[in-house]
Amino acid sequence: MSNRVFNFSAGPAMLPTEVLEASAKALIDFQGKGFGIAECSHRGKEFDGVLDEAIDRCRKLLSIPDTHDVLFLQGGATQLFNTIPMNFLNGTADYVVSGEWSKKAASAAQAAYGEKIRVIATSEETKFDRPPVGWKADPGAAYLHVCSNETVHGHRLAEWPEHPNLVVDASSEMMSRPHPISRSALVYAGAQKNLGPAGVVVAIVRKDLYPRIAKSVPKIFSFQALAEAKSCLNTPPTFGIYFLLETFRWLEAQGGLTAIEKRNAEKATLVYEAIDGSGGFYKGTVADKSARSHMNVTFLLPSEELTDKFVKDAAKNGMVALKGYRTVGGIRASIYNAMPVAGAKALSDFMGTFAKASG
Repeated sequence: MSNRVFNFSAGPAMLPTEVLEASAKALIDFQGKGFGIAECSHRGKEFDGVLDEAIDRCRKLLSIPDTHDVLFLQGGATQLFNTIPMNFLNGTADYVVSGEWSKKAASAAQAAYGEKIRVIATSEETKFDRPPVGWKADPGAAYLHVCSNETVHGHRLAEWPEHPNLVVDASSEMMSRPHPISRSALVYAGAQKNLGPAGVVVAIVRKDLYPRIAKSVPKIFSFQALAEAKSCLNTPPTFGIYFLLETFRWLEAQGGLTAIEKRNAEKATLVYEAIDGSGGFYKGTVADKSARSHMNVTFLLPSEELTDKFVKDAAKNGMVALKGYRTVGGIRASIYNAMPVAGAKALSDFMGTFAKASG
């Protein structure tokens, strides 16, 4: 597949070629059975085997303890903005708002639960150019909700915070590095960044939260009911889950999450060095360099005209989807797990050439 470009889209995003090929093969003929994986019953032994293996590999990759369930859900991470408080809000909950997505999570919860949802810190005043600092969550809160990597604004929590009931939206960095699952209450991620096609959410839920769920919560939104049904309360996105399995296999073949973290750091360094070494031609949008994302690199050029030219010229050179988020502008290069080091190197080299030609 030599004609594939370097796709810097923030999601749905670039996926590993090996995973695409294996999944495409299974879509036509699963294990030589004469039917494809998307044609299997979700109640049949074929898909049950896929589900068991996917859960097992997910557990191994993230070192998930037996205290937590692994769920493959529908509705996107956005649906969980509502179902998390619906299930687990007993008392008040604390939210840290560090960007577009954590703001949406807090707003969705506030719309339903009002003052029970407390925004304890926000960096909105500085246009989300950094994660908020100096905040302290209430250890007695029902949970603390954070977004560990802000896709739009290009920064991350280098270390996840401590809380007895930590809830993390890890959508745009899930499995890009080892995560402290064992000390988290709930971690969730839309698949369309690092894990697979849009349509699946991976949720890892600590089982001791289940007694909080009110009987009035519909089963289809109950984490406990979904866990007891092994994500098959209704028909799950079977092909999307199979794709996750192939991604988990691929991640293991790369050496696991420690190896992936190292490669992602190498890619990020290449692009950030191009920004920092440009003499001010490129300006990073993250004020705190220690919080720069290793998944979404955001920066500005001197003018809109140069930004448009940068995007168009990059596309001519086989690098696409570099335009920044509509509310922010500038450039956003998403360098998820599937982006090879060669892609980050190509972008870094192009940035140097473009700056010299435009300076």
